[in-house]
Amino acid sequence: MKSAFYIQFLVLICFSSVVYSQIEGDTLVTPSELTDTAVTTTAENTLRGVVRFSADTLDDLVDYSARDSIRLDNVNRLIFLYGNASIKYQTYSITADYIRVNLDSSTALAEQLPDSLKKVDAFDQLNAPEPVPDPKAELPQLYEDTIGLDTLNDPFALEDRRRQRAPVEKKERNEDGRPYFDDGTSQFTAQRLRYNFKTRKGKIYDVVTEESNMFIHGSETKFVSGGQDTNSVDYVYSQDVLLTTCNADHPHYGIRSRKQKIVPNRQVIVGPSNLEIAGVPTPLLLPFGFFPISRGAKNGLIFPSNYEYSEEWGFGLRDIGYYFPLGEYIDLELTGDIYFNGSWGIRGKSQYRKRYRYSGSFDIGYSNRIGESISAEGLIKDPVKSFKVNWTHRQDPRSRPNQTFSASVQMQTSGYDQLNYNDAARVLNSQYSSNVSFRKVFQGTPFTLSTNARASQNTRTGTMQFTLPDVNVSMRRIFPFQRKKTRSPEQKWYEKISLQYTGKFLNRIKTQDSLLFQQSLFKDAEYGANHSLNSSASFQVLRYFTISPAVNYDESWYFKTIQKQFDPTLDLRIVDSIVNPLDSNDVTPVYDTLSFGEVLKDTLNGFKPLREFSSSISLTTTIFGSLGVGRTKGWFRGLRHVIKPNISFNYSPDYTDPSLGYVDYVQTDIRNEEESPYSIFEGALFGSPPLTGQRMALGYSFTNILEAKVFSKRDSTEKKIKLFNTLSVNGSHNFVLDSLKWSTVNISGTTTFFKGLSRVNFSAVYDPYDQDKNGRRINQFYWKTQGKPLRFDRAAVRLSTGLTVSQLKSLFKGDLEGVTNRSSGSRGLGRQAQEKGEEKKEDSLTDLFSQFRLNHDLVMMWVMNNEGNTEMTVTTNSLNTRGSIRLTPNWDLNVGNIGYDFRSKRITYPYLGFTRNLHCWEMGFNWAPQRGTYSFHIRVRQAPLNFIKIPYQKNNQDVRF
Repeated sequence: MKSAFYIQFLVLICFSSVVYSQIEGDTLVTPSELTDTAVTTTAENTLRGVVRFSADTLDDLVDYSARDSIRLDNVNRLIFLYGNASIKYQTYSITADYIRVNLDSSTALAEQLPDSLKKVDAFDQLNAPEPVPDPKAELPQLYEDTIGLDTLNDPFALEDRRRQRAPVEKKERNEDGRPYFDDGTSQFTAQRLRYNFKTRKGKIYDVVTEESNMFIHGSETKFVSGGQDTNSVDYVYSQDVLLTTCNADHPHYGIRSRKQKIVPNRQVIVGPSNLEIAGVPTPLLLPFGFFPISRGAKNGLIFPSNYEYSEEWGFGLRDIGYYFPLGEYIDLELTGDIYFNGSWGIRGKSQYRKRYRYSGSFDIGYSNRIGESISAEGLIKDPVKSFKVNWTHRQDPRSRPNQTFSASVQMQTSGYDQLNYNDAARVLNSQYSSNVSFRKVFQGTPFTLSTNARASQNTRTGTMQFTLPDVNVSMRRIFPFQRKKTRSPEQKWYEKISLQYTGKFLNRIKTQDSLLFQQSLFKDAEYGANHSLNSSASFQVLRYFTISPAVNYDESWYFKTIQKQFDPTLDLRIVDSIVNPLDSNDVTPVYDTLSFGEVLKDTLNGFKPLREFSSSISLTTTIFGSLGVGRTKGWFRGLRHVIKPNISFNYSPDYTDPSLGYVDYVQTDIRNEEESPYSIFEGALFGSPPLTGQRMALGYSFTNILEAKVFSKRDSTEKKIKLFNTLSVNGSHNFVLDSLKWSTVNISGTTTFFKGLSRVNFSAVYDPYDQDKNGRRINQFYWKTQGKPLRFDRAAVRLSTGLTVSQLKSLFKGDLEGVTNRSSGSRGLGRQAQEKGEEKKEDSLTDLFSQFRLNHDLVMMWVMNNEGNTEMTVTTNSLNTRGSIRLTPNWDLNVGNIGYDFRSKRITYPYLGFTRNLHCWEMGFNWAPQRGTYSFHIRVRQAPLNFIKIPYQKNNQDVRF
């Protein structure tokens, strides 16, 4: 409560430092305008009294309060505050169980009361006699017990020295009654605190200070506050200090130093120190130390993340470097690896961000790993050089709505990740792709410009493909004959005619990563341009049908074509020899012919355009069907079938016409002089013309969607279930072919099970024609030879399933709604419960694996062989899982990857690990048994002392297979 003695306290302060003087006038003069002898008089006014303040008076009012009682001692000029006592002066505040204020010295003493005194009634506290010791007793000892305080005028200084302090449990701020000091920049919690408001100096005992995730325990500490002056700096000087990130009452570890200086929000400076674990000093000594505790980005040393020893690389430091804040929007982190045998690596990471404009990051690395191998010449050192470049950039869409730029670049050589890391995510990943794109919409026009730079890489094969650049100029679909203003709501037929244009320019490079920077890289580049013009329309006829005619024109500009020549040289191999029995030196070899000639391909430079034309007209509609709709009994309530048939007629000219020069002929076998056609644009950027001649075909396709309605007894509602998301059948008939006019019938579809957890893709090919003994189609209908309309040719089914264990558990319980719940949601609730100190009870053993994700991939193929029998093969059958198990609140088991390939009957790169929470420490172990690597560490969990680490690692370069 606010005390009524507040006014009395102000009166005491004022009357202890005032004198009366005579001045003329009725103006109130401020203390800063007065001097000790200043008197002002005039002849016009009578004598009036004005207050003159002493130079020792405080500059501002002091606000104080107490919950239980407040007692004033006018004789000794003391104020006693009991129970949740508080004093506020300018930006300073002190709270504690008990505070005593000496008005003469402007000194406050704050400390915690024992539990027995906290229960004393406030009336007893007011009437209890307070001993007054001799203020001159034991002055030498009293002076030694202060640091920069005026204690000669404090009669209770000796009592402060003799008072016993009981240890208490640490809580937030001063909830347990311990003194808490706050001046706006520095905060302290201590067993006892003394502070002088005028000198802004204080002394605290058994203090615990928190600065930027660090806890500083000091036995005796002197602090000097900078006050309200923004240019001043607070300083804290301590003796016998323990610096730690452990928030326990008795820290499990720390850096013990005899002397320490703290500049709040800037740095901690310690003298000679040594590491202390569980109260036991260790031999690890530090001559001095600087620990930055400033807020915001500051440059500084990055301690190594790992200290390694490798039999092949030697001793080494990993990820040691320096951090540079380059400005308000960008920073730079330079780290490197150093090993005694000469292996090294360097990495640069940078993040940049400008609000409402853009954001991104760079990650560039280079490594030079020197391995050793034994040969006939002895021990050979073989350096392996590799590098990586990762760049991401994102433009805020609010900065330029009509113009966007983004980048996602992932590129590396010589298996950089596989060489330098062991985790499953990096070791198993061999495909990397990159794309840098720019897109601009020309406002007020139908044109859009987009530019892309793409790259793809396979680190296992070493192949790389670049598309530098990919420029597209597109014109959105327009209706050139549409009237701008018309009173008629109906459109004329010609107003529905649309026009669309797309222009492309590509430059593609294929190479190996070992030849990335060689001169021949650009000589083998493929480049060209393409122009595509399309005109189409859509008309509604007979109410239910839609007719869509279309005309397409494509023109591609190529600067390289191919020419094939036949080399009749036989490729022979000696498989046996015949020795003349009469002459052993007469040996006749027996040859086996591997090939009867070879087709050689040559590249010709020169401009060559390819012009293609096609036209089509299609008729589409939608048919709805149902079965059992309206049923009110049973679980089956109806079936709905949607069919979208499409019949089209397509025409394209004969591109094998010699006058066009698109197709040439070459002999392929010395035993047969017949020549086979080939396109001079074979493998070109925008494709090549078909070699089947003129096309005048009737195409057909049927797209089906099948849904069922069932009754659920769980919630007494009707639900829709998709039996087939899509089920398509398509084929064609070419009228101008002399044989095999009917194409194969292709069937494909997709469906899902268990709320989308499992997905099935299937496809099948049926042929209306029979085949010969070599498996080639012949111009005889299968119905005529076998009495069946279609001959099965091949089929494939792919089953992909991905779900967590908690979803699998809900599935077995029949809770389909629980299957769709995200596992991350339950995990978040569990973490919240742990943060509140609640123990989460596991329902069963499966709850431990609730965060595990299972992925199963099964691919089966059926093929008709030459004898007419169907052969089934399983091309893919693998199971993969990853996740984490919280065995106890402090033990976590992490499964980076465990997979099993049922075809090869082997485990696919298991990667396991566990961590043990040791409060302020962490112990961890990772193991990749298939690669033969493991690592172990014990380290401090939190920065800035997380460089204290004991690691051990066996890396992939030390594995001998």
